[in-house]
Amino acid sequence: MDKKKEKNDLENIFEIISGEKSLREKEEKIAKMKKKAISEEKDKRRKKIVEGEVGLEKDPVQDRKVVQNIKLFEWSAPDRYQFKFNNRGFMIVVVLSLLFALLLAVLGNYLLMAAIMSMLFLLYIAGTTKPVKVKHKITARGIETGGKLYEWYMLESFFFSRRDKTYLLIVQTKLNFPRILIFLLPSKDKDALFVLFQDKLLYEDFEKWSWIDKMNYGEYIPLEEL
Repeated sequence: MDKKKEKNDLENIFEIISGEKSLREKEEKIAKMKKKAISEEKDKRRKKIVEGEVGLEKDPVQDRKVVQNIKLFEWSAPDRYQFKFNNRGFMIVVVLSLLFALLLAVLGNYLLMAAIMSMLFLLYIAGTTKPVKVKHKITARGIETGGKLYEWYMLESFFFSRRDKTYLLIVQTKLNFPRILIFLLPSKDKDALFVLFQDKLLYEDFEKWSWIDKMNYGEYIPLEEL
């Protein structure tokens, strides 16, 4: 009985060892097949990419073409409008602001009075400091100014205005900051810039132009008058 039992135990051990060996062989075979299948799949993908059947998936939120930053137009202008103290409108704003500040002082609203005085001081600095001349570029990708590129997809609309004899190009952006880009330009460049911009952005149509808008940007130029 002991011999028979011993024989059965040996047979069981052999079957277990054989089974484990067989399992390892199957696992190795499956691993090789998997590796081969992955390699073949990569080869197929490479072939499809080369033949143009497969490309990068488009962003569903924003579909933009990759374009080179080719310069289309360039002009130089002061970085800001210089207020003139001999300007009648400017002097009226200053006088009214001072009167309002005095009224606030009488009422005890010193914070608002300080804010108005700060604004007047900034206007004084802007009027007495000569603007710096900067270069602006319109490229195939957007507007390049001050060492920064604002791509077309960041911009929303544009319009022109006129303050005295100076033309302004105002571009509204989709950014939190800056919300608007303001460019001074020679009158001779207005038409060329309009042609470039109208192909990319909508010309802003204002039904009402408030006195605050006029004070900030000058006279709005409707599309019909360009």
